Amino acid sequence: MKKIMTRTWRLALCLAAVAWIAACTRPAEAPAPAEIPTLDVTSWTDKTELFMEYPPLVAGEEALFAVHLTRLSDFSAMTTGRPSLEFTPESGGAPATLPGAEPSRPGVYRVLGAAPPAGRYRWQLVIETPDLTDRHDLGAVTIFADQAAAVADAEGSIEEDPAAITYLKEPQWTIGFGTVTVQDAELRQGIRVPAIIEPLTGGEAIVSAPADGRFVTGQLLAVGDRVTAGQEVGRIQPRLGEGGADRASLAAAVIEAQASLDAARLDLARAERLLAERAVPARRVEEAQRLVRIAEPRLAAAQARLSQRDETWTSGGGVAAGNSFVLRAPIAGRLAEVHAALGASYDEGAPLFRIIRTDRVELQAHVPASDAPLSGEVTDLALEIAGRPDLMFIKADHMHDAGVLDPATHALPVQFDVDNRNGQLLIGQTAIAILYTGARQRMPAVPKAAVLTEAGRPYVFVQTGGESFARRFIEIAARDGDLVGIRAGVALGERVVTRGAYEVQLASAAGGLPAEGHVH
Repeated sequence: MKKIMTRTWRLALCLAAVAWIAACTRPAEAPAPAEIPTLDVTSWTDKTELFMEYPPLVAGEEALFAVHLTRLSDFSAMTTGRPSLEFTPESGGAPATLPGAEPSRPGVYRVLGAAPPAGRYRWQLVIETPDLTDRHDLGAVTIFADQAAAVADAEGSIEEDPAAITYLKEPQWTIGFGTVTVQDAELRQGIRVPAIIEPLTGGEAIVSAPADGRFVTGQLLAVGDRVTAGQEVGRIQPRLGEGGADRASLAAAVIEAQASLDAARLDLARAERLLAERAVPARRVEEAQRLVRIAEPRLAAAQARLSQRDETWTSGGGVAAGNSFVLRAPIAGRLAEVHAALGASYDEGAPLFRIIRTDRVELQAHVPASDAPLSGEVTDLALEIAGRPDLMFIKADHMHDAGVLDPATHALPVQFDVDNRNGQLLIGQTAIAILYTGARQRMPAVPKAAVLTEAGRPYVFVQTGGESFARRFIEIAARDGDLVGIRAGVALGERVVTRGAYEVQLASAAGGLPAEGHVH
């Protein structure tokens, strides 16, 4: 066993030595050629967008220009025409032209040709189609005498932005996409405040039971039903023999009290006559007088209960056939709550129906104390309602406030009476009210479709290149109709995404890494 282990160890040592000698005598591998960087340029006119990728330009060497052209009228890929590149020497002279070919697929063209002599040029891309001719001025470009200088310049000019979002042209053309430039606009100044829709003052009523009794009706109304002022909504049949709530019991109580008073008065008269004849002591008259004093208020109380019952009955709509109270709607509106159940018994004062007027409502805006002086200058009113894509401009007939801050919100409640016959506003609905004043201010503005939010912070996607985007958080200064005024975050002339922002957001979440690159 010992010999076998020695031989095995010697064999392993020999094999390792052979492998080391072979590695030392192997010829060195040639270094991999350096990767040539790819440059790109993006240009917009009022007709088309150009996104072009190309290599560093070396005099006399063939270069492939990958041209992507988008029609800005609908942001679709261009499918006709031939592009060409024109190089005009800055020192003067005739331009050199590199012609292109028909699109290899929608939106993608190829321009292939040898670069002109070394030097500085002004270059342009020209596209001609049966229905469109456009020219993109690409500024100045340098064509180098050798590749090393060209690559070094390209590598020095490329700036990598780790936060940049890549979204390729192909999905832009197929899924749906659109941008607009940030414009200078004059916007109305407004105050954005929380608001809630409340019933109009006097536009809410409770129908309650006028007496203890049982609820009866021909047809029980349901929540949402509309009622008119004075409409019968049900009846209450008073309980019999329980506290004398029915009229017969109250009338009998009046008759009984009247009889007691009459008997007391007769007894008092007899006692006074007997006292005059010295037949009874004076104490007998005093007792009779006390009984009269007790019987008189009892009669008055019984008469008052009967009168109150009849008055309540009359105010409830009058007495119908049978012993019942008719319940009538005091206002026109819709039933917001129905607590009544057919045949159920209710105590006096129990709420049975809640009626709310909905054709006119009150918008209550909570204006911060610092903006309270501006509330008196409101000229127009709009609402931002969650789930609605557009602002709702409303006409307020009357504005009023108490001039007292709400102790809970420390804001000034300002009420606006609003016509709501179309039913767009719902009682209890919350919104953001924009109270426009007469002041106007010029500022950068974008369509509201371009503005997104994250954790309550507004932002936009700015197109920095044909396939590159940046997310910019913005500070909103004003909102006026479909425009949003921006105080900080974007500059005039920059392009913001208005359609396809969700797809750009997905590309951002994916790190901007497409599944496949371009195939030109």
